[in-house]
Amino acid sequence: MRDKDMQEIKDMLEDLKNMSEELEKTQKEFDKFEEQIRQLDENGRLDFPYRLPADYPAPREILRQHFPRTANQCCFKGGWGYDSGDAVEVLEFDPEINPDEKFDGVSLEYAFIDKRIREELIFSRPEGERFEQISHQPLGQSLHHLDGVPYDFIEVEVTAYPEKEWNELKADWEAHDGYKDDPKGRGANLKRKEAVKITYRTEFWFNIKDFF
Repeated sequence: MRDKDMQEIKDMLEDLKNMSEELEKTQKEFDKFEEQIRQLDENGRLDFPYRLPADYPAPREILRQHFPRTANQCCFKGGWGYDSGDAVEVLEFDPEINPDEKFDGVSLEYAFIDKRIREELIFSRPEGERFEQISHQPLGQSLHHLDGVPYDFIEVEVTAYPEKEWNELKADWEAHDGYKDDPKGRGANLKRKEAVKITYRTEFWFNIKDFF
């Protein structure tokens, strides 16, 4: 058999191997989605996997501990902001935490968004189930008045990668020097990266009566 034919067979086998890996990962994603569907309650709502547990400590109790560098800026009361009844109360001035400085309320809102997402994807999870390369972007913001109280409502899209898969992809990428001379290998790595990425939308409700 000619060398050219042998190389074509090797390439075909490699392609088949990559396809098999992609199918296996797709099946895992489907199984995960199927499990979520089974968790639908009687009102058809999903038990959202990235929401903090109901018994999780309040922001005022835990954010200063987890974010010591900005502890004096954690001027929040109330809940985690999943709905208006659980809204985060943003304080421009908080003598209990930082009596020497007044903060911009809107800036505190966006600081809280970042912190809650990290609580959801890192701090509230055991090792092996955490996420890496977390990013988010706002999708929209609107003002609501409920019972005479002003609220900021912000919708956010979050993107992240499971830490185990991310570390494997990173190690593979570095072991092959970024696949500089291997476009096919680089493409396979990027496809695996896309396959394990999680993307979800979440909401934040802020009680802004303190500075509105």
